[in-house]
Order: sequence, then C-alpha cells, then structure tokens
Amino acid sequence: MQKNLLYLIFFLSTFANASVITGSVLLDDSSDHSGITIKFVPISPSAVYGETTSNSDGTFNATIENGIYDVTFEKEGYQTYTLSDQFIAENTTLPSVVLNSNSVVNVGIPSLVPSNVSGVWTSNNTYIVNGNIKVPSGATLTIEPGTLIKFSGYYSVLVNGTLNAIGTEENYIRFTSQNSNPTNTDWNSININSSSNSTILKYCIIEYGKEENSENKGIVNIEAEATIENCIIRHSDEKGISIGNDATNVNILNNEISDCDRGVYFNDSTNPIAIIDGNRIYDNAIGIYTGWANYQTVVRNNIISDCINGISTYTSITIHNNIIFDSTQGISVNGNQPTIRNNTIFSNLKGVSIYHSDAWNPNPIINSNIIINNSVSGIISEGTPVPNSVTYNLLYNNGNDVSNLPIGIGTIVTTNDNGTPSDTYYNIFSSADLISMDPLNPDFCKLNNSSSAINAGDPDIENIYNSTIIDIGAKESSETLSINDLLENNVSIFPNPISDHLNIKAPKNQQFNKIILYSMNGKMINEFTLENLTSEYTIENLENLNSGIYFLGLFNNNFELNTIKLLKK
Repeated sequence: MQKNLLYLIFFLSTFANASVITGSVLLDDSSDHSGITIKFVPISPSAVYGETTSNSDGTFNATIENGIYDVTFEKEGYQTYTLSDQFIAENTTLPSVVLNSNSVVNVGIPSLVPSNVSGVWTSNNTYIVNGNIKVPSGATLTIEPGTLIKFSGYYSVLVNGTLNAIGTEENYIRFTSQNSNPTNTDWNSININSSSNSTILKYCIIEYGKEENSENKGIVNIEAEATIENCIIRHSDEKGISIGNDATNVNILNNEISDCDRGVYFNDSTNPIAIIDGNRIYDNAIGIYTGWANYQTVVRNNIISDCINGISTYTSITIHNNIIFDSTQGISVNGNQPTIRNNTIFSNLKGVSIYHSDAWNPNPIINSNIIINNSVSGIISEGTPVPNSVTYNLLYNNGNDVSNLPIGIGTIVTTNDNGTPSDTYYNIFSSADLISMDPLNPDFCKLNNSSSAINAGDPDIENIYNSTIIDIGAKESSETLSINDLLENNVSIFPNPISDHLNIKAPKNQQFNKIILYSMNGKMINEFTLENLTSEYTIENLENLNSGIYFLGLFNNNFELNTIKLLKK
C-alpha cells in the first residue's frame, strides 16, 4: 500500500506541470498517415523537448511539460511544417496540418535587384520567394492551377511583362505567407507595372500581404491593363486592389475581397477605364473608393457589407445595381456628379450621404434605388450641396427618409403610374416587399410580385429584360436565371478590340435575332434586329465608333442569351 502511494505521488509530481497535446496531421497524397514525427522543440525555459508519431488516421497525442514550443511535423519525402510559438499551459488540441509532397523551388534572393522569372510554374512544386522577383518586359510567367507560392519575407512580384496566373474553381493558385502564424503584413505585393501586357489573375487566393504605406498601394497594385477575376483577396493592412495612374482596361470581376483597408482603391490622380462588377466585398474600412478623376469607371452588381463606407466617391462615375448593407454609410458622395441608380441600400446607419465641399461640389443623380431600414437617414445632404436629382426611388423605414434635400422631395402630392402615393419626383415611401434580406438566400433582395417597386423606376432607363418600365432596386423582378448558367458560354467575338467591323459566332443552342450595343454606362448605342434566328452575324461600318469599352447583348427575342465586353481603341 505504501509502495503504491509512493508511485502515485511520483506520477503526480512528474506530470503536475504537463499537458496532454492532441491533433491531426495528414499526408496530401496518401490514405495512410502513420509515421509522421511530431517534435516539440523548446522555446521557453520551462519547456522540455518531446516527440511522438502519428497513427494511420493522422491523429497523435503526447504529454508535454508546460511552456512555449515550436511544433514541427516531419516525414521523409514531404515538406516539414512548423507551428511556431505554441503556448502550452493546459490540455490543447493543435490546428490540423497537411504535409505537402511537392518539391520546394526557391526563387529570388535578398537583394536590391529583383531576380528575373519566366516560363511555367507547375503545381507539383511549392515556390518559396526569398527576394523580390520580376517578370521582365517581353517575358511571360504562366502559373498552373493548384500552384502554391509562399513568401519568406517582405518581397514582391514585379510584373513588367505578362503574368498569367489562371487557376480553376477546384484548384486555386495561392499567393501567401510562409509563416505558420501569418499576419496581414508578411509580404509585399503583386505589382502589375505600366509595361505589363494584359496580365490575368483568375481563381487565385492572394493573402497576408502589404503593410500600411504612404503610396496607398494594395496587395495587388495595377498600373497597366489587367483582369482580376474570381479571386479571393484578403488579410492586408493596405488595399486589396489598388488602381494607379497608368492603369487602363482594368476588369475587377466576381472576386471576394475582405479584411483590407480598402477593398478596391483608385488613386486620386488616376483616369482608367475600369469595370468593377459582381464582386463580394466585405469587412473592409471602405469597400470601394474612387478618386476624383475616375470618370470612365463603372461600379455595378457588387454586394458590399460590413464596411465603414460601402462606396466612397469623389467623381462622376456610374454606380448601379449594387447591394450595400450592414455598413456605417452605404454610399458616401464627396464630389462631382456620380449617377447612383438601381441599387438596394439597407440596414446601414446612413444610406446615401452627400458631404459639403466647395472644391468638389458634390451633386449626385440618385435614381430608382431602394433605400430602406437605414437607422439614421435614407438620403442626407450634410452642408450646402444638395443632389442634382432625386427621382423614382423607394425610401422606407429610415431614421429620416430624406434630410436637407430640394423642396418637394419627400412630400406626398401625387401618385405614380402604378397608383402608389409619391412626391412630385415620383419617389415612393412604401415597403419594398423583398423576398429575403438574407445574403445566403438565393432570393436575396429579389422583389415579391406584390412589391410597389415593380415597374416603378425611371421610364427613361431601358429595361433589357423585357419591354416594361424598369423596377426600382438592384434586382429586376423579370430577370430569370441567366441563360449562361444553362448553356455553353463560348461565343466568339472578333476582332476584339473592334476595328471597322465585328464578327459574332455563337453555339447552335444560342441562336439570336437581336443585338444591342451598349456604352459602358449602360446607354444603348445601337440595336440590330434580324429577320431570322442565327448563330453568326457581322456588324459593319464601326470605324466611327468612339474609343472605349462597350457591351454587346445577344437576344432571342427579348430573352438575353449573353453579354460580351468589347474594346474599341
């Protein structure tokens, strides 16, 4: 009995300052995850070295003296992985780890002169960036889907030639930090410089880079022609995407941008042709910021939330068909005459705010928007400036629907063509009757059939879905599932850029009998009605078409089959 008691005292004293550590580590190319060595390397004085191995399902456990450790995971033929500075003070389950079987390729060296890179980076390698690297002018770097690029320090990719990083929905290309505990400032940026030629980043994850800087450059900085599409850009102390002085023909399409200072940022002196379309932008200080010179920029079809300012603008751009919610301010107008139309703005503190400035004289056009449930105000003009025009909007259940606006706005004096009580500018003040205000719901911000917003928008705005008057808000009630979700999307358009003619060739299941050419701002330039359905057509006599970006809509009667972006130089 006394002997057993001594054993118990010895056991308790030995493990009184120890903790049980559990976790899981997997191999990326095997179903048998046994034999991985897990080493607990001491950092603090109280820590004591220990190690264990994984079971066939990848689980492991060890009893370790309390302290601070670097925990390394090792197996021959796989990259070693380290969880740094793990503080062990109680029973703990470590984050799950996957060991990579890829070969490691080191690129760049710490130097003032960037190392040149080009050719093809393949997914069976992991590329460790150990210094600034550069795609030289005239050269191309192609990165395969699924490739992993890790930065070991505050380094950049400088693109003077062409970068084609085109992943897939199943295999993203990843630009990230090498640190096991990454922060928002671990590496610098991807700089697409003015000499770059049509860089494409598609299905890429770009994360944990760019500390705050006086140049206002983002983790992706664009100074040339570029397309950023279906990417995830996140975790930066600076901008997610910055667009600089020499940028032109920039397309920011269908990306997810979060946890940055600004989601998309235009330098005040820039004058690019840019499309910001279909992005999900959230948890940034400002979702989209456009400086005073960006008059050829269109911001449309974005969902923006959880920002201080959803959109902040100083310039005469077009902002349409966006959904902005759960922010301090939906849209902040600081200068010039932006056109704000067909947006749905709800559950912010302020919906649309117009701020006094003698220098910039903000006087927006606010047309056919749903502005509801904003706790302080729907539309407010703070100071002398007032909107140029506030017409055909639906405002409801705001702290104040309108404040400091021109006489007659907000006072019910008539009815609109649908019989809904309205002010003299046909603004209405009834429930929007949305199907859902849950962004995860497929019917998010769609209108119920009974909504007073249906066919109540500005009749001068063309409804591309049917021949009725356009609805108020971001989503047209007559808009059905896009045909692009059902049919092949391989319409051939050439030449693009446009010369004096344009050839259109569509699949046989996308025959069309109407073509509409729109300006970047959505204005119809020309309509071509054909006698019969066809899958091929040539538009002639385009030599006098002004330079710029256009959109070409293909229709089967009034049903939209496809929309293609064009450039006329």
